[in-house]
Formats: sequence, structure tokens, C-alpha cells
Amino acid sequence: MSELGDNSRFVTTESIIVDGKETLGRWSEPRFLTESVPESDIYAFQVDNRYEGRPDSIANILYDAPDLAWVLIAFNQVRDPMNWPRAGEVIKYPDRAIVFSELFG
Repeated sequence: MSELGDNSRFVTTESIIVDGKETLGRWSEPRFLTESVPESDIYAFQVDNRYEGRPDSIANILYDAPDLAWVLIAFNQVRDPMNWPRAGEVIKYPDRAIVFSELFG
């Protein structure tokens, strides 16, 4: 599915044909969301005014991939991602190697 970015969580997802149309298939949560990540592999990012409400921009800084904003949202268990994060907030994120290994392994 070439229209997906290289960092899309669906790149390695097996596609499924439903009613003659290809879908993105079923998705299973990566282990860094379902299992405990060692504290030594969790980092913190303090949000300043430039990045308020821009998890995509933060993901671009941390992972060189704005489309991995969903990792930050899911890892921080954000229930309402609109206007998240706020300036001054400290968000946690898993080490890049863990994320890329699990997603693109």
C-alpha cells in the first residue's frame, strides 16, 4: 500500500480482502504499549509553547517521523488528544530503538 508512509503502523500489517476490497487488516498493540518498558528505556520531553497541541511535531523531533504521534498519545494514555499536550507538560516516550524494533522489526 504505497499511499502509507514508511512509518505507518500498518506497513507490516497483513492486508485482508473484504468484499473484494483490500483493507489494512487487523492490528495488534505493540509490546511497548502492553508490557512494562524498563525505566531506563523511557525518556521525558518537556513541552514548550512551540509544541503545544502538536504531538506530530514532537514525534518528528523524537523519532524523525511525525506520523508516529500515535505512539506518544498511546504511551501517555491520552484520552482526549485534542489540544494535547499543553505547554509545560512533561510527556514520556519509549526509546526510539524499542519503537522501531517493534513496529518495523
